[in-house]
Order: sequence, then structure tokens, then C-alpha cells
Amino acid sequence: MEKRDTYVNNVKNENMDAVFNPIDFPLIAAALNWKVHDLLPPDNSPYSDGTLVDKVVFSLINPSDAAEVIVGMKEIGYFKKKKSLKDIFEYLYLTEDMIEKRQVINDVLEKLTSNSVLKLQNGNYIA
Repeated sequence: MEKRDTYVNNVKNENMDAVFNPIDFPLIAAALNWKVHDLLPPDNSPYSDGTLVDKVVFSLINPSDAAEVIVGMKEIGYFKKKKSLKDIFEYLYLTEDMIEKRQVINDVLEKLTSNSVLKLQNGNYIA
């Protein structure tokens, strides 16, 4: 996995506030000869502290979901540098055949720009 020897120990250590990065799930699953699905808790299964897991599914065809995703991208710093519409589509894995989802994202970006959540400069979006 090309991680430090202490990677798993740090995450499993109850005295540390570390968690496995979801980006690493495919590597972890492959190392264990599992599927990524095997690493995830089933719907409504209790965590060890008694709380329940709620799965939330976002659909980029739904404007409110798409807006939440774009705002989340802003919050993690994605728009610190100028991003073209093409950049955004690539980041969201929206291929050219996903016309409806691309249109929703375009509409959401226009709305977020008009509400000053993002700025549009020379065809590029920036925070």
C-alpha cells in the first residue's frame, strides 16, 4: 500500500483521532483480498458507541444535491484556483454523455455565482 508501518496502528489506536482515508479503501480492500463494500458498515448498523450509520445518496440530477456538492467543493478549497466548467465536469466524473447532469451543474453554478457564493472570471469559477 506504500504507507508507513504505523498507518494501521495509528488508526486503530483509541488514543488517536485518526481514521482511514476513504481514498485508501480500494488499497485496503485489495491488501485484504476483499471488496470495498466489505469495509463499509451495512445500512442502519450500530457503531460501537451505539450511534447508527445513515447512508445519504446524492444525485447530481437533483439541483439541491448538486448545490450541496458544489458548496462542499468550495469548502474543501477546490475553487481556490480558477476552475473551468470542463475542470468541474472532470472532477465530478461527468462524461459528455451525461447531458442532464452537466446541465444541472451548469445551472447550479450560475445560481451560486448570482448569489456570490462563487465568482465567474473569464469563464472560470473561483471562490
